[in-house]
Amino acid sequence: MQTEKREIPSKFGPPKTCPECSGRGWVDNRCITPDHAHRCGYCDGKGFDAGGKECYACRGTGLIEVRQVDKNPCPVCSGAGVYPVPPSMVAADFAYKPGWGKK
Repeated sequence: MQTEKREIPSKFGPPKTCPECSGRGWVDNRCITPDHAHRCGYCDGKGFDAGGKECYACRGTGLIEVRQVDKNPCPVCSGAGVYPVPPSMVAADFAYKPGWGKK
């Protein structure tokens, strides 16, 4: 399994746009596996149903793609959107603001 390498700015320079979240402050909760595929739960990975027909969920491959769209604070900038995070930056300045604006 290959891992993607991203260059992270030095902690000793001015803040720059976070390379992990591109300044958004959040990242999608995503699969870590390179193919993002898991065994199909409908056909138990066989690719066909009990009647011998092609599985409608995986279309005969035995695998389904799993995606999650939850937003989590960026692990590099902790939701600030810049890295390194200046000590003077307050939570109201962060790019990731879960629950703000909801009533």
